[in-house]
Amino acid sequence: MKSKILVFLSLSCFVLLVQACGTADSDLESVSISGEVSNQNTGNPIEDAIVEIVNPAPLRQTITTDSLGQFAFTIEADSSFSVTIEASRQGFNSKSTTFKVAPETDVTDLIIELLSETDPGDEGGDDEQVGGEPEGAAAIVLTGISNQAINIAETGDQVSSAFTFEVQDSAGRSLNREKAVDVQFSIISGPGGGEELIPQVAKTNAQGRVTSSLFSGNTAGPVKIQALVDRPEVGLTIRSKPVLIAIHGGFPDEDHFSIAPNKFNFEGYDINGVRNTVTVIVGDKFSNPVKPGTVVYFSTTGGVIQGSGETDEDGIVTADLISGEPRPTDDISGSAGRPGYSTVTATTVDENDNRISKQINVVFSTRGALIDASPTTFDLSPNGGESFSYTVTDLNGNPMAAGTEISVEAGEGIEVTGDSDFTLGNHLFPGPGATEFNFSIRDTDEESNDPASLTIKISVTTPSGNTTTYTEISGTRRKSQ
Repeated sequence: MKSKILVFLSLSCFVLLVQACGTADSDLESVSISGEVSNQNTGNPIEDAIVEIVNPAPLRQTITTDSLGQFAFTIEADSSFSVTIEASRQGFNSKSTTFKVAPETDVTDLIIELLSETDPGDEGGDDEQVGGEPEGAAAIVLTGISNQAINIAETGDQVSSAFTFEVQDSAGRSLNREKAVDVQFSIISGPGGGEELIPQVAKTNAQGRVTSSLFSGNTAGPVKIQALVDRPEVGLTIRSKPVLIAIHGGFPDEDHFSIAPNKFNFEGYDINGVRNTVTVIVGDKFSNPVKPGTVVYFSTTGGVIQGSGETDEDGIVTADLISGEPRPTDDISGSAGRPGYSTVTATTVDENDNRISKQINVVFSTRGALIDASPTTFDLSPNGGESFSYTVTDLNGNPMAAGTEISVEAGEGIEVTGDSDFTLGNHLFPGPGATEFNFSIRDTDEESNDPASLTIKISVTTPSGNTTTYTEISGTRRKSQ
């Protein structure tokens, strides 16, 4: 594994950074800045090169590269600002690079290439480099990219990424100014939201380098970019390997902000520690997922809920609602004042720093059930039948938890049809199919004409395994005449 040297800013340095780059904010985020210092002509890493943050001045720090030419800083930021890093080593010309950093957006794979003061093709006695003047273009190599991920336009965040290619001949030598060629840049695939490359054509410099930038549009998604050199005189078209850059979404938009529980009804009123996942999807005003890492805060009027989470690539964040105190008593529309109903709220911030929220109601049901039926007696003639209605609620009069199993048994020789063996769905309020059911029985015993006393049993088993039974329905199956 490649080693890295981490430099953490002191508290005093952080204070100076806040004063220099923005207003003070307690929501500081760590930002990692890492990369490699290498020989511009050979591509070999340069060990013990001095790498320094030179701007902003309060961030001034100095480290040296390791045996792989690598370096890494870790800073803290509460807003976006520009950083300048300079690399130097004895025998090489120093070089600096400037880029923007933003909270929660790491800057990785920076490439700082130094040119030897004495022999551009030699570092430390390397005799493997091919000398002489370069020939015609034969390969295009990516040497640097400022950002692997950017944001859609109009977000106020980083919306462009610069990338640099080097054009080389068949011996790996960079083209010089005399052999300069035009490089064409194109988007192979993208989300089609108006993203563009500027410039689309550029000429290589004295080191065979050429740079273009991708600017995002109003649609999130991956973008593949390619560089191309056309050599019609030899019938050759040279292409680089595709470069992938991600365009992330913008700020949360209230019209694209939704919340839903895994279960609207779970067995949490009299059991502690039962978990019910709540899922939030956050989109921007262009219907794209917001950028990863957007924070959503959660609260609940019943039990407890994990306080916050960050969106993923799809704008999704989840939190567990956990049963416990306080037991919910929200008097919401449709509850008729029955206890057990809670309100879960998800909150985030839009592009104007306004708080936006969405709410959902969840019922905490009991593990015990209340069962009632009508009629409770019957007189069944041979091959005859009877119909019944029954209700099943929890102890608060609400539907039982989703996943509750309900069954009706009437004994041998009696067929039961209707709502007699099923698993309860996800119901928030009482009503047909949620707490009100029907079944019928019919005599199907063709072998016995003997009269018999019958008892019908209704069983209700909750997801936790608690079973409540009802045996108040009884009657007689009569003998045939």
